[in-house]
Amino acid sequence: MKTIISALALLTVAASAMSNQVFQDNSLVVASDNILYEYNNGALISQRNIPTNSANEMARDLTILDDGRVAVFNGTFAPELSVYDGENWQSFTMPGWSTVNNLSYGGITAIGDAVYVTDTYTAYDGVAKGVVKFDLASGNAQRIIDDSDYIDITLGLDGKLYALQNTYGALDVIDPASGTVLRSVALGHTSSSRGVAADAEGNIYMVSWNGYVARYSADGTLVNTLEIGGNLHDIDIDHSGRVVTGSRFGQVYVTDTNLSDFTEMFVSTSNTFVAMVPSVLPPAAPMLQGTVQNAGRDIQTTLTWSTEAEGVDVYFNGQWLESVTDSNSATYWYFKKQSQEFMVCNIGTEDCSAPFIAN
Repeated sequence: MKTIISALALLTVAASAMSNQVFQDNSLVVASDNILYEYNNGALISQRNIPTNSANEMARDLTILDDGRVAVFNGTFAPELSVYDGENWQSFTMPGWSTVNNLSYGGITAIGDAVYVTDTYTAYDGVAKGVVKFDLASGNAQRIIDDSDYIDITLGLDGKLYALQNTYGALDVIDPASGTVLRSVALGHTSSSRGVAADAEGNIYMVSWNGYVARYSADGTLVNTLEIGGNLHDIDIDHSGRVVTGSRFGQVYVTDTNLSDFTEMFVSTSNTFVAMVPSVLPPAAPMLQGTVQNAGRDIQTTLTWSTEAEGVDVYFNGQWLESVTDSNSATYWYFKKQSQEFMVCNIGTEDCSAPFIAN
């Protein structure tokens, strides 16, 4: 099923918030020739068709949403934002949104229900340009930047948007909340840049149509490069340090932030756009606090903790006391002359707080 929604008309459409994600953790997802290919540990494990848009145009870049859905920049002169929840496709449009008919152009990224896509000046109805933000929860869209053309956009691991203006390496770093350009970086006039990514420290990774991946410091100083060959045009990075690139003739290349070597995967015979499904990180260890007061021969200890886990295991002097799942506090009484050390761990794990000493 496919639903077309005009975002500019302010039609309120609730995007499906899925509790289960479309792809497996740690998978590499490739969009090529209107097909989504999912690879895990180098093996192809699923394949899904991307619905053609109303103008029968080719799909481009993709991004994995926080809730596990996938969003696709679907088209050229009449693109649709196509979102898949594992069962149904939903599409959003905005008048004036378009991209130049170059299959290495067209970027997409997301923060929660906010999806950002590139917009370039094209003829007729596509005269607008900049960055378009779609709100999937409401179905609304707005152009947050309207004075520059962009060919790629990504959410850096530092929480900022990185938007590539052209093939000459002109890059804008944007605050996603306000749409303000925080700084502009030059990645080299002859770089033939096509796609960008950024790590948690703001280091920039750029793929070139000339066949190399380059790493730059946050101010645009070139650090090192990795020669791969061919025509590279898309890139993604994850918190584990994986870096993947898409290319013109169907290959995908996997490397890491050191850019020391790479492995090659053959996916199709068409342009490949890439995205990685993040691994689900376990909850951080609990934070534990406590208060004590004398209670006759005993010490009364009240523990409070914070955790994202479903509960905690409480330990006293290294011995398990109980599991607590319906509260973030507990009170205990023990004879004051004995040592009293408490600790809480995320339930069923060894992810534990620092100890609290009651006496």
